[in-house]
Amino acid sequence: MAQASTAVGAGAAADSRLRGCPELDEFFERHRGSGAGVIAEADRAVPGRARVIVRARLRYWGWPGLVESADVLVTELVTNAFKHGLGDVGLRVYLTDTHLVIEVRDGSHQLPVLGDAALDDEAGRGLFLVAAVADGWGVSSDGMTTWCSLPL
Repeated sequence: MAQASTAVGAGAAADSRLRGCPELDEFFERHRGSGAGVIAEADRAVPGRARVIVRARLRYWGWPGLVESADVLVTELVTNAFKHGLGDVGLRVYLTDTHLVIEVRDGSHQLPVLGDAALDDEAGRGLFLVAAVADGWGVSSDGMTTWCSLPL
């Protein structure tokens, strides 16, 4: 299982980013009612839209083998951003020389916590899934961006 860290992602990997490599930078406006553990009805479709965008970009970049894992990571991070964040949600995906990096900005300085969900709990497993699928994950120093990475 991947360990949380602040060494890569959230801009830190920019130094090792491939020169001239395209990146994806999307912005999703938050509707009233999302946050404090709840996602507004108008925002519930955003994780699915984000998955479609990332899938298309990965195929375009020639990395279709990363689609399945990226689907899980994007879904969990974007859902958490709408459920627990404060501002609009940003999604940034880019390549370094060794990794695909996924960053989600949520406007909150509150650090995400790896949950301890019981078997019958309906929630609380998002970051556990991120830690299980990604080879690394962490939070920016200001707490507003959660990132994860997959090896190329």
